[in-house]
Amino acid sequence: MRTHTALAVAAITLLALTGCGSDTKADPAACKAAMTKAFDEAIAAGNEAKKSKSPAACDGVDNKTLQRIAGELIGDRAGKATEEATESAAPDVTTAQLSDECRAWIEDALLDTSGNIDAAAGYGACGAMSQEELDQAVEDVTDDLVERGATTAP
Repeated sequence: MRTHTALAVAAITLLALTGCGSDTKADPAACKAAMTKAFDEAIAAGNEAKKSKSPAACDGVDNKTLQRIAGELIGDRAGKATEEATESAAPDVTTAQLSDECRAWIEDALLDTSGNIDAAAGYGACGAMSQEELDQAVEDVTDDLVERGATTAP
């Protein structure tokens, strides 16, 4: 939640910067770099961010370009914040994280040729995992079995 608040404050600060354009020599690349720095500082300051003036590097850059740059920066940072939140929320399951009981059940199920897989035992061994985590665990155990030369059941 802090990221979203910081982004909102930074966006407001950044949009305030876009109101200044003049007739001096324009350098949009230098302006974008200065705005990026100001935006990152505003995000780092979070709720303590203060409204600031347009960076000197933005002197002479027209308002339309300033608004485009501001939109790009806000979009980039919002996208990164969403990615980071998604990545931190999604567990990364590896075979090292599997309980011995769950790993053994997956191996037995993969190697079973009778067609009689005990789902209740599987739920008991791996029941705390989401379907996505279980799918990844099965894939990892399958890869491990193949590396060891085992053949999974058809």
